[in-house]
Amino acid sequence: MDPDIAIEERIRNIAESLDAITEDDLLALAGITHGTASAWRKRGTGPAYVILGNRVLYPRPQLKDFLADLIRERRNVPAKAVL
Repeated sequence: MDPDIAIEERIRNIAESLDAITEDDLLALAGITHGTASAWRKRGTGPAYVILGNRVLYPRPQLKDFLADLIRERRNVPAKAVL
């Protein structure tokens, strides 16, 4: 097994044991780049995070809260009424 893959898997397992996800998991989930995640942190617009050494972890409870704030409710209004 590739040593880099083994390290990333170990980090992911530790993050899961702490009820968090890794930055790479957030990137995959949101379909964003490292630069976007970094910009979110600098602006304070993304999910809450923890920096541990040079690793960024996103606690699941705070991530769920962040996602809940993004929910868009459906309207049952005919399109003609909106226009």
